[in-house]
Amino acid sequence: MRQIFLSIFFGITILLTGCVKDSEPSTAEEDLGSTSKVSAGSHTESKNLTELSSINVAESTEDMASLPPGHLTKDFTVDQEVSIWSKSEVPEEIRESFLEEMKSVTESTKDPRQIHSAFIKLLGSPLYSEFVGPLAVFHPSFAVPILPEPHELTEEGAAVDLPSNALILLDASSSMLLQADGRLKMDTAKTAVKSFAATIGQNSEVSLYVYGHAGTQSKSDKELSCGTIDEVYPLGSYDEKKFNESVDGVNASGWTPLAQAIKQARLDHENTKEDITVYIVSDGAETCGGDPVAEAQAFSDLAKARHVNVIGFQVDQKAESQLKAVAEAGNGTYLAADTLDEMTAGISKLWLPSDLDLATLVYKKPIGWPQATALRTVSNYADKTKNAIRVENERFIGAARLLEEEGLIDETVKDELIELINNQKEQYMRLIIELDEEKRQLINDEVDRISKKVDDYHERMKALKEKQNK
Repeated sequence: MRQIFLSIFFGITILLTGCVKDSEPSTAEEDLGSTSKVSAGSHTESKNLTELSSINVAESTEDMASLPPGHLTKDFTVDQEVSIWSKSEVPEEIRESFLEEMKSVTESTKDPRQIHSAFIKLLGSPLYSEFVGPLAVFHPSFAVPILPEPHELTEEGAAVDLPSNALILLDASSSMLLQADGRLKMDTAKTAVKSFAATIGQNSEVSLYVYGHAGTQSKSDKELSCGTIDEVYPLGSYDEKKFNESVDGVNASGWTPLAQAIKQARLDHENTKEDITVYIVSDGAETCGGDPVAEAQAFSDLAKARHVNVIGFQVDQKAESQLKAVAEAGNGTYLAADTLDEMTAGISKLWLPSDLDLATLVYKKPIGWPQATALRTVSNYADKTKNAIRVENERFIGAARLLEEEGLIDETVKDELIELINNQKEQYMRLIIELDEEKRQLINDEVDRISKKVDDYHERMKALKEKQNK
C-alpha cells in the first residue's frame, strides 16, 4: 500500500513539474526576472532624471530661439499662445496626459528644479523659435541711395549717357549664402540692385535675370541648376514695387551658370535695336562648364552699343580673373567690391545727378514710412514673444497648483516651484526687452547713417556746383 502511494505521489509530482516547465518560469527565473525589471525601472528613472537635469532655463536669446516646443503644447496656435485672455491653468485637452507624465516624475523626485525642467519639456511655449529667432537676426535693409561722384563727368562737363536698356544679371548661387560684414552676401547684393534699378530706371528700361537659384549645390541638382535662367522682371519701365518684389523673391541655392545667363540675355534680346548694357553682380566664377568670356564676346559682337559690365563681390583671385575677362570681352568694365557702399558706388559709374536729383535726395532717406515699418516689425516680434512668455508663465503656475491639488507635491515644493517659474519669466522678459532695444537702436543708427551720408553728399555737390557756376 505504501509503495502504491509513493508511486502515485511521484507520478503526480513529475506531471506537475512538466506542466510548470511548459507554462511558467521556475522560482529562480521569477526572481531573476523580477530583479531585471527592478533594475530596468531604476535605470529608466535614472535616465529620465538625467534628461531633466539637462533641460535648463535659457540664458540668452540664442538659447531661447533654439528651445524646442513642449511635447504637449507643440501644436498650440499663435492665438492660443499670445491671447491676453489665456487662463492660468493647464488646458483641459492636455491635462490628463500632463498628470500621467508628472506622476512618473514626482514618484522619482520632489526636487522643484527637476519638476520645473519637466514643465519646460512638456508645457514649453511653441513660439520662441518663430519670434525670437527672426528678432535676433533682424537687420534693417533700407535702400541706400546711389551717390555718384563728380569725376563721373566727361572732360567737357557733359553727363555720360545712360543705356536705353539695362539688363541686370543677379548671381543667386549657394555661395551668396555666405556672410560678409555681418550680412548674407545675397542680402547685400539685393539691396545694391534695388538701389541701382531705382536710379537707372529713371531713364532706362530695366530687366532682372537671376541664375543659380534653382535646385541645390548637390551633383544630383546640377543639371536643373545650370539649366535654369529666369527673367523675373521682364524688360520694361521701372516699377519700384514690382521690381523690389521680384528681387525679394530670389533665394540663393545652387550652381553658377554665368555663361548660360549671358547667353539667355543675348537670345532674348538679340533683335532689340536700341543699345543694351548688361550688369552682372556675382561673387564667383562659372561652375557649370560654360564659357562666359565667349558668351560676353558674342553679346557685344551684335552691336557696338552693347556692353557687359561686371561687379565682383568679394571674389577670390581665380574668380576675379574670369570676371575681368568677361567684362573685357563684353566691351565693358569690371569693378571689385567688398562692401555695400563699394558695390553701390561702383554700379553708379554711369549715372550723374541732375539738379532735380539733388533736390529730391531728401526723399531717399529712410525716415518716415521705412523707419516706422522696420520699428513695427521689431515691435511685433518682441510683443508677441512677451505675450508668449506671460502665457507660458501662467500655464506653469497653473501646473504647479494642479500638482498640489492632486497630491503629487506639497505646498512647500509648490511655492519653491512657482518662485523658479517667476524667475524664468523675469529672465526671459529681460532678454527680450534688451534685444528689442538693441534692434531699435540698430534701426535708428542705420537711418542716421544713411541720412548723414545723403546730407553730406548734398552739401558737397551743392558747393561744387556753386563753384563751377562762378
